[in-house]
Amino acid sequence: MEGSKGRRFFCEESGHTIIIQIRECSMSEARERLVQVLKQVRAVVGCAETDETSLESLQRSLTESLSSLSPEQQDVVPLVRLMAQAVQALTQQAVPEPARLREALLDAVSNLEEVLISECHPERALLLQRAEQVLTQVLSPSPSPLPSLDDMAALLVQLEPTDLPEIQQVQEALTALAGSEGVAPEIREYLSAAAQQLTTILEGRAAEPEGALAEAGRMIEAALRAGGEAAPTEPSENPPPSLLPPDADTELLGEFITEGREYIEAAEAALLTLETDPDNMEAVNTVFRAFHTVKGTAGFLGLESVSTLAHRAETLLSRIRDREIRCTGGYADLALQAVDMLKALLQAVQDALGGAQPALPPDFDTLLRILEDPEAAGISEEAREEELSPPPRLGDLLVAEGKASREEVESAAAYKGSQPIGVALIKSGVASITDVAQALRTQKRLASLERPAEAAIRVRTDRLDRLIDLVGELVIAHAMVAQDKVIVEGNHYDLVRKVTHTGKIVRELQDLSMAMRMVPLRATFQKMIRLVRDIAHKQGKLVELITEGEETEIDRNMVDVLTDPLVHMVRNAVDHGIEPPEVREKQGKPRTGTIRLSAYHAGGNVVVELSDDGRGLDREKIVAKARAQGLIDSDKGLSEHELFHLIFMPGFSTAEQVTDVSGRGVGMDVVKRNVEALQGRIEVSSTPGRGSTFTIRVPLTLAITDGMLVRVGEERYIIPTVTIALSFRPEPRSLSTVVGRGELVRLRDELLPIIRLHRLFDIPHAVEDPTRGLLVVVNDGEQRSAILVDELLGQQQVVVKSLGARLGKMPGIAGGAILGDGRVGLILDPVGLVMLAQGQKSVYRSTA
Repeated sequence: MEGSKGRRFFCEESGHTIIIQIRECSMSEARERLVQVLKQVRAVVGCAETDETSLESLQRSLTESLSSLSPEQQDVVPLVRLMAQAVQALTQQAVPEPARLREALLDAVSNLEEVLISECHPERALLLQRAEQVLTQVLSPSPSPLPSLDDMAALLVQLEPTDLPEIQQVQEALTALAGSEGVAPEIREYLSAAAQQLTTILEGRAAEPEGALAEAGRMIEAALRAGGEAAPTEPSENPPPSLLPPDADTELLGEFITEGREYIEAAEAALLTLETDPDNMEAVNTVFRAFHTVKGTAGFLGLESVSTLAHRAETLLSRIRDREIRCTGGYADLALQAVDMLKALLQAVQDALGGAQPALPPDFDTLLRILEDPEAAGISEEAREEELSPPPRLGDLLVAEGKASREEVESAAAYKGSQPIGVALIKSGVASITDVAQALRTQKRLASLERPAEAAIRVRTDRLDRLIDLVGELVIAHAMVAQDKVIVEGNHYDLVRKVTHTGKIVRELQDLSMAMRMVPLRATFQKMIRLVRDIAHKQGKLVELITEGEETEIDRNMVDVLTDPLVHMVRNAVDHGIEPPEVREKQGKPRTGTIRLSAYHAGGNVVVELSDDGRGLDREKIVAKARAQGLIDSDKGLSEHELFHLIFMPGFSTAEQVTDVSGRGVGMDVVKRNVEALQGRIEVSSTPGRGSTFTIRVPLTLAITDGMLVRVGEERYIIPTVTIALSFRPEPRSLSTVVGRGELVRLRDELLPIIRLHRLFDIPHAVEDPTRGLLVVVNDGEQRSAILVDELLGQQQVVVKSLGARLGKMPGIAGGAILGDGRVGLILDPVGLVMLAQGQKSVYRSTA
């Protein structure tokens, strides 16, 4: 935790490090008395032999100290009471391992003595609550199922002598398994010897740690050969896993849901990668780690259903990682079903925390049974058309190194069942655990190296938004200072130099804050990969989605709005665009259709292109449907652009059949509306029989824009720089008026319509003669127009502000900005201006 100044103590019974933080209070008598009691705890509990009378006296002292605590210290009462219960347990000898409890108490005392004089922390209550939970677990440890020898052997062969946390995990499991009832004496000796070897490594007493690790492996190997298949279990009926534990910690569960979804999304993306590259071991490891992490955390929090499902999925990925099976065909589908079920479980947990009735998703038990034995459920790999050359397998490495023969490896593989191949080789005596460990390390070196994770920290989005808003205010305040008369007209050169230097810093800070708003489109594109896969699979089509520019960044506030249009367009591309394999084959096309989704930056905009090599838009069908709906009388005079944009009309669809995917005419109008809400535009091009291309252009961010400040009368307006092509003062002979088109200006053999801002917005005292003013040529998305202004005042980067709920969305206005002199300037929207000039002149006239 950031800024934590708490003190830690390690509880060996639970295996958790506890951080307890208590706010600083005045040095009262009550606190001094508690400090003295803690010293008494140290003196009594620290003795190797303590009489019952001393422990009873210590328990009374702890109990009496509770009544003398000040009001500010009442939140430590439960924790001190737990310490008294721990002393009572020592008195009554009610714990199986008193030494561990003594050590935990001493660590707690040592840290609490320092914590009592530490400063206040805002999460004091939460930290104390967690500490109480851990101490409760120490006093009443709940039994957990012991891992099998197979699991320990599979883990041990992958460890290095420096992997101390994992070695300690195996050591504790071996010790617990050796002390279990029903374990044969011979196997118990092997387990104890293996645990002792690992203990020497943990305590730093091993002269050769690698040799001690190898010796531990040999002991486990001997136990496996002696018949120690798994930890003994008590015969009992297994009840169905529950959704929520009875004592659920809502805050911890909330954090787990957020992190769990991130792991599951990463697993889903890696699984989709494995479908096209089944031998990508980095992707396999990503999925395995995701399932493993979710399983472990869910188990700690008591989410039995999530932990059980993640464990079964982890087992499936373990088989893929050991190259027993490949992530193709039915196995890939099964892994993705596990991902979907985990998503549903996390949503169910979140709903239950919100007050809904806890309920497992449908088919949960069915999926568990299939994951337990996929082959029995008919799951298998699909044959590949092209055989790829995989990295060397574990058995191949052992044969190449002369550790085993090919016949021995194949024989062990044939009878290994569901256990990893490495464990099967050890149990059959083909290879030693040391040989398998060395081969696995070689295999890891040959596989692609894992990229180091970037350091990251979680920040609440409202705080980030507040920071960005404050930086925007800083930019405005600095602009006001820089344009003050004292700076502009005075001779204060040192002051000007300092203001200029401050301006550079403010600009860098602004750029950095804007970069914090940006997120890559990778997650959005990954959703499309899954969407294409599922729809194509359902419709029996062969479709390949190629993505480019996944690292292209866009304002995070725009990502969700952009996702819905992309989803609908991708669904249409698969459903309407790509033909069935048989049809494509008759047309001389590859049986597999291709959809290409790409993104890139262009002129301050983010451009997202979706293209396919399918049948393309049918012009005749579009015309017939438009005439039937009364949208047009004839297609005469309609450009291809105008014709194709009819598909964005509400209720418009050329589909002959309505499916659960598309065909109802609902969606494309929403696509256009969402894109325009982002101040963007969408363009369509298509060639019959060759496919279609949809191009979405949206601003890089809605929070800041580079603009040209212009004057019209006494008003100031900002035209976004990315829309400006050029500005010029026209000659009288280049001006003309055409019936039905209005005022035009000729520029390089092109006639551009003139937009007079002073007429649209009723601005007095503005220049009316274009030859005395300036024409700014802008792209409105479909054509170019010339905006008449009085004067160009210069380029300026401004922070975009909303016009507020009362004004709402005004045609031709994209927002507002506070200028350097404190005045408000309106940011123009060229697309809206053209619409306003064509049919809604002076809609917002002044009533004065």
